[in-house]
Amino acid sequence: MLKVIFLAAFAVGTVLADGELIILNNPGSVHFEGSQATNQSFLKEVFTVVLGYTPKLTQPWDGVEIRDPFLLPEALVSIVIEGVESVKSPRGKHFPLNVDEVEEVTWQAVSRRLEERDTNNTLVRIRVGDGLDALGQSALGELKPNSVDPASLKHLSLNNEEDQKFIEELQLLRAIAQKIPSTVTANSKPDVYWFVVSGLRPVMDLHGKDSEATKEALKLLNDAVNDLSNAFTDIYNGQVVVALFTNDANKLRNTRSVESPRVRREEKAGELETFDAAAQNSSDNLNTIEKPITLRLSKRYSANYPVIFNIFLWFGIVFFFSLLAICIAIAGMDPGRDSIIYRMTSNRMKKDN
Repeated sequence: MLKVIFLAAFAVGTVLADGELIILNNPGSVHFEGSQATNQSFLKEVFTVVLGYTPKLTQPWDGVEIRDPFLLPEALVSIVIEGVESVKSPRGKHFPLNVDEVEEVTWQAVSRRLEERDTNNTLVRIRVGDGLDALGQSALGELKPNSVDPASLKHLSLNNEEDQKFIEELQLLRAIAQKIPSTVTANSKPDVYWFVVSGLRPVMDLHGKDSEATKEALKLLNDAVNDLSNAFTDIYNGQVVVALFTNDANKLRNTRSVESPRVRREEKAGELETFDAAAQNSSDNLNTIEKPITLRLSKRYSANYPVIFNIFLWFGIVFFFSLLAICIAIAGMDPGRDSIIYRMTSNRMKKDN
């Protein structure tokens, strides 16, 4: 029954795909391919799989393949663009995304699953739309964005509140990208960095989706995202998955989803403060998706696992053939009368008088 529900929801969501997933960077051990759509509620499975954890749903999406389980990404960087369907990025691999839950639900599921297995992971979520005053001393250190020259803007204007707020978000993204080399350190623990941009939608509403100002805003956004992606890629030597996805929560409010519980948002400083009681009282079938499962969890292997495995493997092989050669040599040895083998095996053992 649950499988039928999933298939029905997926079929409806494929037709009404209202989002986009873009993989801006991925190491060779993780491969993304095809153009199959996926639900945002499945992203928690995809993100935890690429970090080396066992998914709670079996093969939720065919677009990702783990090619080397011993060289998995060391970090996941997720950039969420709220309120839009696409950012028209010229980079990365694009997949249709069916938005069926708000981004914070996805973030909480990913962070919770990592915390269940290890409490030493770096988990950072920043809403750049809160502004520098709200962020204060962020998890990435003190941020000092550069000012923008109004003359550098062709169609956007700092005199418009919507344009100014959007430009401030982009400058914060660039400031974060500049801060990464001095604050982020790669280690054997999988890290998650989550950034939320919400200022693009007001710009599009003000100027129009097809206006020159919107086109300029999209270009500036993609440039800032590329700076952020390149900074994380450099610090992790390419062993990082950088994913961007769009999320229009306004459409989600008017759409019922069979996979995800209903969620209500309270607008307070742009943050999602409380969730509907249905998120805690979902049906038994849905709880099997969200409820933490302690069975069939994969073991987290360290970077030294291949080395130790090869040591034991080749030592065992050499030891086996060495023992086999010794046994063959002893079996073919001539038991002379002066040999201890003759003395111990002769039926007429001589005794000293």
